[in-house]
Amino acid sequence: MKKKEIILKAENVTKYYGQEKVLDIEQFNLYQNAFNFLLGANGSGKTTLLRILSLVDKDYNGQLSYCGKEINKQESELLNLRRKFSVIWQEPYLYNKSVADNIGLPLKLRKKSKNCIKNKVAELAKELKISHLLDKNSKQLSGGEKQKVSIARALITEPEILFIDEPTTNLDYKSNQFFNELFTKLVAKGVTILLITHDLYQIEKLAEYITILKQGKIVINEHKEQVLNEGELEGNNIIGQKLVFA
Repeated sequence: MKKKEIILKAENVTKYYGQEKVLDIEQFNLYQNAFNFLLGANGSGKTTLLRILSLVDKDYNGQLSYCGKEINKQESELLNLRRKFSVIWQEPYLYNKSVADNIGLPLKLRKKSKNCIKNKVAELAKELKISHLLDKNSKQLSGGEKQKVSIARALITEPEILFIDEPTTNLDYKSNQFFNELFTKLVAKGVTILLITHDLYQIEKLAEYITILKQGKIVINEHKEQVLNEGELEGNNIIGQKLVFA
């Protein structure tokens, strides 16, 4: 099976909290235009690795490369790359403003015109079925509504890479399925996704490449079929049953 191109690579990456080493990554590959899954038990270092890969955290040792070019930690270069990335966090943070203002904020920071921002916000809100929320203050939203707004804000810039940290935790089943379909369509359009999840359905139906983290180290970083053939999901207690793929 021919592998897809590598868009983002981490080599010899270590991360410490005080004296404790929480990440020790020899090599990690993020495959382009693919649904990459990052799995592991709680405390295995998944979110810590996601923060480094998305350039949110630059307090680490080691080397990241984007499209084959090494990334340095100069803020000007990081800013340009960050504008190609978006992150959807498990616990969304919204500003004390309207939903429309929250969704449009990344475009405002990029100095887009008010008319451009208004049109793009309206278009995306319609696609995500949250147009009725646009005039509400973020403080009035439920947990699920906040997560939907957070997802919209992450997508407004049309990122090349979308990092997702268990985004559907606060969503009901119908909304969960809606966003699974949305993320699948994004990959089909050329977006690269890295998703942290414990959702069995997502692992079974959506994953192309799977990385398993255990105590800060990568157990495997391969195509789904190879991960399944080697029994890594069951062997590392990622799931409690064998997956059967249609």
